[in-house]
Amino acid sequence: MSSIKKVAIIGTGVIGVGWIIRCLAHNKIVYAFDKDIKLKKNLLSEIKRAWPFVKKLFNKKKLNLNNFHFFTSIEQTLRNADFIQECATENYSLKTKLMSTIGKYAKTNSIISSSSSGLLPTRIYSKCKNPERGIIGHPFNPVYLLPAVEIVPGKRTSKKNLNLAKKFYKSISMNPIMVKNELPGYLSDRLQEALWREGLHIINEGHATTEDLDRAIEDGPGLRWSLMGTFLTFHLAGGKAGMRHMLEQFGPALKLPWTKLKAPRLSNKLIDRLVKGTKKQSKGKSVTKISNIRDEYLVELQRLRKKYEKKLR
Repeated sequence: MSSIKKVAIIGTGVIGVGWIIRCLAHNKIVYAFDKDIKLKKNLLSEIKRAWPFVKKLFNKKKLNLNNFHFFTSIEQTLRNADFIQECATENYSLKTKLMSTIGKYAKTNSIISSSSSGLLPTRIYSKCKNPERGIIGHPFNPVYLLPAVEIVPGKRTSKKNLNLAKKFYKSISMNPIMVKNELPGYLSDRLQEALWREGLHIINEGHATTEDLDRAIEDGPGLRWSLMGTFLTFHLAGGKAGMRHMLEQFGPALKLPWTKLKAPRLSNKLIDRLVKGTKKQSKGKSVTKISNIRDEYLVELQRLRKKYEKKLR
């Protein structure tokens, strides 16, 4: 288990709040930073909304808000932190400047992790003091429930700090995915991006609605993917001979012009289709209501999945 107890969260948007909730659920002392003190009220409201689901998933008795501290001074936020999780907007200029500031005020041995979804760590930490402690820790929304986190090293990141980061994330019940080398988009987002782009083409050309495409995943491959990914799924598709037979049978289809990975232009017409489609799917439910339904589902799904994971692994 990790000996890291004090965690700084820089930025309290959707991802930052998710990290805060997850860390609080695992008895970490959390120092949260944002420029606007007014955001604290909304932050506490979201913590309380999500807590019943977190409590159920991790079997926690109560929420200890004594471990939560909110600051509008980044220097105060970083002063005692052993691990720093940055959650700023996805922008090289902003993150590089922010990492320079964080490196200036953080303890010299504090690990610094960015919640980036696809930016390269070497560039982000190019002006940061002690860049060997800088990593990417890319989570998935909602962070307080989903266990995956992609750990991506920069060219100067030390193995020691990668291992410490891995231990820390495991200490908050996450399942780290160790990306071997930095690459734009990392692993999961590259896969999600391919699916997203293809979906945009299908909708843009009028072949389906947003609901049709969501159902195509929800009631088909999505159910399998929650237990096993694409490759093990395709291995089973080959029957007793496994992946080799699957490739012999379906490999030729890779040459067919089924997909269009280059994204279509986001015209007003396409944007309207996406907005109207998802609004119709929402059926008048607020984002908060849908978030609660999603969170309840994810808790039950992960509980069910654990029973079957043990048989596979």
